[in-house]
Amino acid sequence: MNIQQYDEGWESRWDDMKRFGPYSRHVRRWIHHFIAPLDFTSVLDAGCGQGEMLKEIRATYPQVTRVAGIDFSQASVDTTRQRLGSGRFEVIDLQTQHLDEIFDLTLSIDVMEHIPDDLAALVNLRRMTGKYALVSSIQGNFLPQWEADTVGHVRNYRRGELARKMEQAGFIIDEVVEWGFPFYSPLYRWILTRRSGEGTDGDYGLGRKLLAQALYAIFLLNSSRRGDLILVLAHV
Repeated sequence: MNIQQYDEGWESRWDDMKRFGPYSRHVRRWIHHFIAPLDFTSVLDAGCGQGEMLKEIRATYPQVTRVAGIDFSQASVDTTRQRLGSGRFEVIDLQTQHLDEIFDLTLSIDVMEHIPDDLAALVNLRRMTGKYALVSSIQGNFLPQWEADTVGHVRNYRRGELARKMEQAGFIIDEVVEWGFPFYSPLYRWILTRRSGEGTDGDYGLGRKLLAQALYAIFLLNSSRRGDLILVLAHV
């Protein structure tokens, strides 16, 4: 996907998916699981999307006094700035650029599977990390064409690969969670592949919200030791 396609996605297709989609809601649930015990007052979201995660963090953790969001997409950064108001929000290619600030906590949520040179991106993330980093992505043995065409994925990580690359970038790994078996992966991903991803993006009316809520409840039964969602908590 090119930058114009990413801009169009954030302007018209992905907002409700990130807010109401069962997968995205479980990712946010896991983020809070990891960061709630941590000591942090500043947060950077590298790949901030539509700003939903930063907005939620600022509302949940009153100690946070400084937030920033960076993204490849201008539309993403504009939406995040509009929703957050105060903070630093910039268009950045994480493969080649980084901010001149350091943050207690850096997040990179469902981003690295979009970046061709993910190791370079992790190195730049490390340069902005003062204490902790939480990175999530997708792993597995297949990359359906719809994932490349529709959401811009360039890889699925092999098991253990993301943590190893984070170590190469200078992080010290604290905890790894692999989540999703069996209802998200392989079942839900298999259904999405059969449908070429149809039905996950666009506006969510009442019917789709109810379905998403039902899937969210089912996904609570998934294992946290096996699955295609991988989350890695690290420190520096």
